[in-house]
Amino acid sequence: MKYAQTSALGTPEVLKRKLGGELITPITVHESAFTNGICPAGTVLAADGKESSGDGSDCFGILINDVYSDNPNGSVIRAFATINTANTTATSSDRAAMTSLVFE
Repeated sequence: MKYAQTSALGTPEVLKRKLGGELITPITVHESAFTNGICPAGTVLAADGKESSGDGSDCFGILINDVYSDNPNGSVIRAFATINTANTTATSSDRAAMTSLVFE
């Protein structure tokens, strides 16, 4: 009998509560946003798909799921949602700029 062990990492839950009215927009993640071939869920992205600068000036949305460099298509949450603050890279400036999201 052969046995092989693999590990599977789960995507962190970005949404604190699913209300059903969230505004989700598709986005193509820019190659500069990937680290080791992955852009993790919870990353704040600008409208051009690059990672946000962190000063709140270019926030477009928060990535919902992990995105891999071989398929850079993802989805960002933009409004009408409650976000789990522990699972996002949003700075206090980013949170202040995204007024349509609630951070808990």
